[in-house]
Amino acid sequence: MYDRTDDHDGEQGQPGTRRLDGRALGIGLLIGAAIGAGAALLMAPAAGETTRRQLRRGARRLYERSSEAVSDLREDTDRMARRLARRGLKRSRELAREARSNVGL
Repeated sequence: MYDRTDDHDGEQGQPGTRRLDGRALGIGLLIGAAIGAGAALLMAPAAGETTRRQLRRGARRLYERSSEAVSDLREDTDRMARRLARRGLKRSRELAREARSNVGL
């Protein structure tokens, strides 16, 4: 992910890519927590069916949370791509205007 904090596009209060880094950290923490919980369940003295049920429940929760995080990340990425495309279009227009004035058109 990017580590730039000056990526603003002139809009007030719009964070740069730092938000994406935070989401990646959150996803990593969720995955780590799920792995830790799974390991704890496997080490804990419980009946096989109880352990399997707990693992299924935990896996289902992890899937739901990670689906939400991926959806949020996709929305952020789409928003950033649109913003960068607008920037590129604006800059290309500026360069075309500058080139026409240099040529005398």
